[in-house]
Amino acid sequence: MIALILNSGSSSLKFHLAHVKNKTIIAHGMADWAGDKCVYKLQSQEVDFQSTLSFSGAAPCFHHLLNDLKSRFQNEVSQLAIIAHRVVHGGNLAHATILDSNTLDEIKDASTFAPLHNPPALEIIHEAFKLLPEIKQMACFDTAFHSTMPKAAYTYPIPHAWTEDFKLRRYGFHGLNYAWCSTKAGLMLGPGKTRLVICHLGHGASACAVNDGKSIHTTMGLTPLEGLMMGTRSGTIDPGIIFHLAHRQNVSTAEIEKSLLKNSGLLGVSGKSADMRLVISLAQQGDERAKLAIEIYCLRVQQAIGSLSATLGGLDGLIFTAGVGENSPVIREKVIAKLAFLGLELDPELNNNCKPDCDISAANSKTRILVLTAREELQILNEINSLLCPC
Repeated sequence: MIALILNSGSSSLKFHLAHVKNKTIIAHGMADWAGDKCVYKLQSQEVDFQSTLSFSGAAPCFHHLLNDLKSRFQNEVSQLAIIAHRVVHGGNLAHATILDSNTLDEIKDASTFAPLHNPPALEIIHEAFKLLPEIKQMACFDTAFHSTMPKAAYTYPIPHAWTEDFKLRRYGFHGLNYAWCSTKAGLMLGPGKTRLVICHLGHGASACAVNDGKSIHTTMGLTPLEGLMMGTRSGTIDPGIIFHLAHRQNVSTAEIEKSLLKNSGLLGVSGKSADMRLVISLAQQGDERAKLAIEIYCLRVQQAIGSLSATLGGLDGLIFTAGVGENSPVIREKVIAKLAFLGLELDPELNNNCKPDCDISAANSKTRILVLTAREELQILNEINSLLCPC
């Protein structure tokens, strides 16, 4: 059985064509339409291809992707049994689900809380139904993993009517990777090491407290804007800033929203880039604003690890994952520097030469430190198997 796994972002579409049962990847790649054109990449054992397309947008790029897969992998695509979509916000949908009119309505309603991510995902879903009406489609949600959070963790201290009538609560995100990392960490750490803090540090960033494979608390909330400092997102700020900007500085709510989502974080503080690699390079060259951006970023991560460890009542393992977490020894070292009180000791050589998946703990570290590759596509394959063959 063949699956096409689609992971849509605000301006990109990652894809994997895969065998469901043995979890082998036939081909993978992405279409990135951040500009007025689309950069399309595809890789397999036989193919390493890249082109620039004259069009952009979610639906046209998916259409091109599908045609390309049909031409290159005709036999495999002819066996396509399901298309599985990663959807950032599932609203009240707490498990992977087959897509129908009801589930699509729920995803559409949740778009107000994930305005950068859910709309392009829905666009691709509708395009897939149009082009492949006979193929079953399912959605796997980044919010679903956090459905195990206790009520005290997901309830905001706001008027009860807002909670009940407007469904305002902490949902959390990056759940597919958290599910994957918690399972992988369990295998690496061994039995009895159940209390984990996982730091998903990419362009978007969050941290999660996991106990016995279940989410207990996480830094992102109703939307992906809450929590850690990110590439272009502010993370948590004093809500009074919004009132001050709106009422005293006459800044529109639309401009405030845009600025907090797209012009804050690393980009906002450094004034130069949202890419941690460039910010680190600038800091090493003496750029003061870049240095400050890194200091704030690492401080926020340290604070999250500390508070989530307290929520767990202790810590057995700390995991770094996603683009920055996997690839930046500088950030890992700076984050760990003040966390010896949690039993965390880093081996500098292991950290600098890390190739995930790996353990970078010092020999005397009481608490293990792991670096794990984000593999949402493999977690989605797990969820396809669970949904289609619950036996």
